[in-house]
Amino acid sequence: MKKLRKSNLHALAIGIAALIFFVLGGLRAHHIRNDFAPVYDGARCLLHGCNPYGTGVLVYPPSTLLVLSPFALFQYPVAWLIWLLLNGGLFVTAVVLVLSLCPKRHQWLETALGAVLLAGSSLLLILAQPSAFAISLVVIGVYFFLRGRHPFVGAVFLMISLAVKPLIGALIVLYLFFRGVHRRYAALAIAGALTLLLCSGLILVKHPQSADWVSDVHANVSRAVAPGATDDPRPTNEQAGAALNLQTITSIFFRDEKAFNYAAYAVFGALFVAWAVAVLRMNSTFENHLLSLGALSVLTLLPVYHRNYDSRLLLLSIPAALIVLERRRIIGACLCVLVALATVSIQYWAQLILKRDGLLQTVQRNKPLLILLLRETDIRLLVIFFLFMVALFNVRDPMHSEARSG
Repeated sequence: MKKLRKSNLHALAIGIAALIFFVLGGLRAHHIRNDFAPVYDGARCLLHGCNPYGTGVLVYPPSTLLVLSPFALFQYPVAWLIWLLLNGGLFVTAVVLVLSLCPKRHQWLETALGAVLLAGSSLLLILAQPSAFAISLVVIGVYFFLRGRHPFVGAVFLMISLAVKPLIGALIVLYLFFRGVHRRYAALAIAGALTLLLCSGLILVKHPQSADWVSDVHANVSRAVAPGATDDPRPTNEQAGAALNLQTITSIFFRDEKAFNYAAYAVFGALFVAWAVAVLRMNSTFENHLLSLGALSVLTLLPVYHRNYDSRLLLLSIPAALIVLERRRIIGACLCVLVALATVSIQYWAQLILKRDGLLQTVQRNKPLLILLLRETDIRLLVIFFLFMVALFNVRDPMHSEARSG
């Protein structure tokens, strides 16, 4: 009876967090101005033969438009409402499933971390961001793979996630493939996503207006990262505070775009090699997969252009943080706090205060202050990754708890 009551309390906590998530997201969402609108318009173009990239806004691959084309069969308000409810339901499901992967010794802490991340993620609904869709599907897919249940269903989820936003789940699916976690199904997910990309590209090439879609996408991406544009990571761009990648730090030291991009890729490469060395020395156990994926969820956010809402991929780091807590209490406690802060952008509020007090330009000219106050989210990710690396290099493998793989 006590176990039943305790289980009900945990479910109640997650239920309240889900209610907050939906209420805050629903009340502040606006079906005209959101990130779903250009994707919806692009999907309609794909169906009707016009050029989805002609507006100069869309930067998603054509596979995104193909996967989401069923929404284009509805009028926009109806499509937006379905999208809102679908993303909300998928994200709540992802939270519940990832918590079921956690060790049960610290169940209340597990519930608290899940509830905080869930309640603090209403921005995904407000913006109607495809990231919510991609992150939810990749987390659910990983659950099926690690549990060894219905791996084909997991592969379908991973395939769709890769097709919609490949930068979210690419490294995670490659990990599953190379570490032999249901390798055949991981390969199926990769092959399926590539097939969707090829088919959607052929559809665009078939129509004269969109035959040059590759160069159009390249032009749109270049326009998005141009000085002062939405995804420009340079310190003079106030919108860079919403970005999440190493370029926001390397651009402080290098003015040339190629230079700060190459520097970011070099740092990422070094971190990836260190992670790979740590992972390859470990056995393929259930807990080790969780630890590896926890670190990889952080690493995924570093090399290319992401936004703050993509930090919800850190859902995958919750089980890893709790495993570390069982083995190394201080490091684990730090990880739990930092993961719980994933939904909080301290640098956003710091920038608002500095701008109000007329100090923003002063801070932008001071590199240490700029990094400390306005690049805090990226530094936090690097700290989380470093703590995970300490844990990974200190793993002493037991020879049990083998994860099911195929």
